[in-house]
Formats: sequence, structure tokens, C-alpha cells
Amino acid sequence: MSGKSRMMAMGWKMLAVILVVVLSVTTFHSNDVQAQDVWGIMKEARKLDEQGKYAEAINKYKQTLPEFEQTKQYGNLAQMYRSIGDDYVKLVNFDLAVVNYDKEAEYSAKANQTQISIAAKRKADMLRSNAQLFIETNAETVGAANTHGARFEPKNGALLGAYAELDPKVHNAQNSKPFYSDAFPEMTGKKHAAYLLYFKYGDSFSKLKTHIEYARKNGTALEIGLQPLKGLSEVNDNDYLRMLAKDVAEAGIPIFLRFANEMNGDWVPWHNDGPKAYIEKFRLVSKVFHEEAPDNVVMVWAPDRLPDYNIQDYYPGDDAVDWVGVSLYTIFNPSTDPLKQGEDRSSHVEKFDQIYKLYAARKPVFISEGGVAYMYPEKKQDKTDWAVYKTKEFYASLPMLYPRVKAVFWFDSNHDSTNRIKYYMLSANQKLLDAYKTSISNPFYLSSIGDESPIAYKPINNQSVGASVQKVSAYVKTWSATLSKVVYEIGGKPVAAVAQLPWTASINFAPYKGKKIDIVIKAYNQNKLITTQKVSVTVK
Repeated sequence: MSGKSRMMAMGWKMLAVILVVVLSVTTFHSNDVQAQDVWGIMKEARKLDEQGKYAEAINKYKQTLPEFEQTKQYGNLAQMYRSIGDDYVKLVNFDLAVVNYDKEAEYSAKANQTQISIAAKRKADMLRSNAQLFIETNAETVGAANTHGARFEPKNGALLGAYAELDPKVHNAQNSKPFYSDAFPEMTGKKHAAYLLYFKYGDSFSKLKTHIEYARKNGTALEIGLQPLKGLSEVNDNDYLRMLAKDVAEAGIPIFLRFANEMNGDWVPWHNDGPKAYIEKFRLVSKVFHEEAPDNVVMVWAPDRLPDYNIQDYYPGDDAVDWVGVSLYTIFNPSTDPLKQGEDRSSHVEKFDQIYKLYAARKPVFISEGGVAYMYPEKKQDKTDWAVYKTKEFYASLPMLYPRVKAVFWFDSNHDSTNRIKYYMLSANQKLLDAYKTSISNPFYLSSIGDESPIAYKPINNQSVGASVQKVSAYVKTWSATLSKVVYEIGGKPVAAVAQLPWTASINFAPYKGKKIDIVIKAYNQNKLITTQKVSVTVK
């Protein structure tokens, strides 16, 4: 290569280096300016918020999203979505608020801000509106689709149960006059299939003699909460455990043995032993009872609904568990109201969702104890109307949403735990008692082991429906704590209006034979339209 050529080549190389440097500086400067603009835009958005110009503030916040997304600043991104969601709440556009709170939950999780993500998801769920439609049908058309073939499990329907030993209206422990299995059905208007009792590990089974006798007399089962109050170390395969299992077998009545329940919560002494020890002891107890009482005992594994992050850590295995239960309580709590209006917008029935999704395909599941409190204990405020609605919604919706629920136990007591009284006692609140009586009158709820529900429910969202008169019911979830009316429309015309849960109406689908139609559901509270939802169906 000539000297001139070498010089030219060196010149080009130097020019290339200069260009790289210039471009690098330019790019850095551009990003720096862009970053400065992002914080400036955020400042402008905050100022617009202070002025009440929420729509304009939303547009400003949205301008920051691409930069935070590109640079993977997920914490800042989550904050922007939260601000957008909050502004949509102020504009009373809850559907768009939900979209942004869901995004906040997504990106705060990516930023490892777990608690913020959980709170954002909770906000979104409380404001989320949706509707699901169901057709009431003969249970024979469903067949065995909702059964596992487990002992004592109804093919369709849920056994009614209760804990009633502490309700003085229905039980006198001194003279058994009245006795709960006699008086509780009289008070509620329907025979219950089973009753919950608590039994301390180490005690003699003879302490339950009277309960066993009344269970035999009234044809009821018992759910026995076997509690190792001294910790799991006292549970061993020894003479005591073997004799206890033989005594249970000799009792001859159906028994749901719920060993060391709510193990996932730190309020029970056996929680401190940890998941590994718990699983070991549960499997041991299950083995002994399956050997000594194979005909009349089923082993129940029953965590509390909360905390939910560690529930699966305690599962002992399908071979050791016959039924899965859960403690499911709702006490009025306005602290999480995303609208800050002092309401509890949570859904009692949807609190069952996680356990159902985890285990209903494998085992019969049930609410082993639970209820809705009629008082806000911290403020001593009466919340009867709210509790009545939540109770009716729960019992009306459960058969539709969770058809593999096979038993439901109400905790009929006003008990004091850690100085916080829980108000579930039906005899102490006539409105709640009336709501319970109305709710359990549904034939889906069964009075004896061996009974079967004559009815079942089929979802029809995006499904087909017969071209005839059909009994349609709905589960409608909205941001409103309660609803008072649901109107059904087809083709822009009202076809039914209902004022009682579960919003059941007889609708004639014959005029729409062979068509795909939209059923519009309009939900109201005190004549205020809360949400409009649409469900598509094909009419056969």
C-alpha cells in the first residue's frame, strides 16, 4: 500500500473513531435530556392532580411509561400506573382504574415489591366488575362431573353443617336441654347434616359420649377438630392414638377428622413446628385412622384462608388427605377500600377461590368453619345489612361458581379471641338468621349424608342454551358493596328484572333460535346503575 493510501486509511479510521465518540456523546446527551423530561413531566402531572385536572394528569403520566418500560425501571413504572389508576377512580371510571391497578401489580412484582403488588391486586379486584350467567338444570344432566367418589361425598350438592355448641339459644352444656342437634334445625328451619366439635389431643374420647349419642339419634355426622395444643411432638403412633382411632371407629357415625387445622397461621401452637413436622404428623395420624377406622372416618386437611402464600407448603399428599377444608371468615374491614369511603368491597364467596383452584380437581372441598360477622368490632358499628347481603350472595353463588364444594359449616358463635369479639351468632341477630334460613332453603344444600341435590347449574358464558324457557341466574361482581336489582336485556329490550339474589329469572330463548345473541346485564344499587355487562350465548 502506498504512503498516500496508508494516510487515507488512517484518516478514515480516525474519522470513524470521532464519529463513534460523537454519536456516543450525542446518545448519552439525548437520554439524559429524555430522563430529565420524564421527571419534569411527572412534576407537571402532580401539579395537574393538585388542580383537579385528572384527565390531563393521566395523559402526562402516560408519557412517562415508554421511558420507564425501556429502561426497566419497574418500580417507577408501577408508581405511574398507580397514579393513573387513582385518577381514573377520581373520574369514576372504575373499569380503567382496574386496568391500571392490574399493571401496577404486574410491575411492582417485577420490581420485587411483593406487598405493593398484593395491595394493588386487591384494589383491582375490589373495583372489578364482571358477570357470569348460569342455567339451572336437573342434576342428572351433570352426572358425576363434580364428584371424586370420596367417602361421604354427595355427587351433587353440599352438606349443611354448623358449629353451634356456644349458642345458648340452641345448646345447654349442663343438662343438654336444649341440645344443638335438636334446637339448631328448629331455629334455622332445616336439618343439618353435620356439626363441628373441638377435641384436645390427649383427652379421653369419652368426653364426646353425649355428642355421639345425639348424633346417632338425629342421624348427623361430626366434624372433629383434633387439636394438639402442646405441639406436634405429643403426636406419636402409640397406645393413645391407636385407642382414640378405635373409639372413633366404635362410635359408628360418619366423622370428618380435621387434624391440626389452620396450620398455616401463627395463632396455633402447631404452626411453630413448621411444614415438615406438620406433614409428618398428619400422615402419621392419617395412617393410624385409615387402619383402625376405615369405614366411618375421613381425614380432613384444613388450612385457614390466610396467609395464602404458604398453604401449599403444608399439604400432606393426596394419599393422606380425603377431604380439603378451609376456614373462611369475613369481618367488616374498610381499611382497604380503594375509594376511601369506609366500605368493605371484598367478596366473601371469592375468598374461597384459591383453595378451590388448588384442590377441587383432586379432592372434595368444603368450608370447615366460617361466617360473615354482623358487627364491625373495632368501632362497635352494626353492619347487619352488609352481612345479610354477603351471606345471601355467598350461599346463592357458591353452587354456581364452585360446584365441587361438598359441605359448608356456619360458625354460630359470638366468641372472644385476643380481645376481639367475632359476631356470627345467628340467634343474636334476627335479620342475619332470616338471611341464613332463606339461603339454605336452596335444595343444593343437603340435610343428611347420602342425600343428593336435585338441581345443578351450568355456566352459559360463550356457551349454548336451548331455544326454550330457561331459568337463568347470575353472579354479578361490582365495585358496589351491595346490589338491589338486576335487569336482563336482549336486543336492546328488557326481558326480566329481578330484585333478589341470585338474580334468577325465567327467560324465553325460543325467539332467538339458531342465533348468537348478547344478554346484557345491568346491575343497580338503589336505582343507580352500577355496571353494564354483556354475555354472549348461542341459542340452539
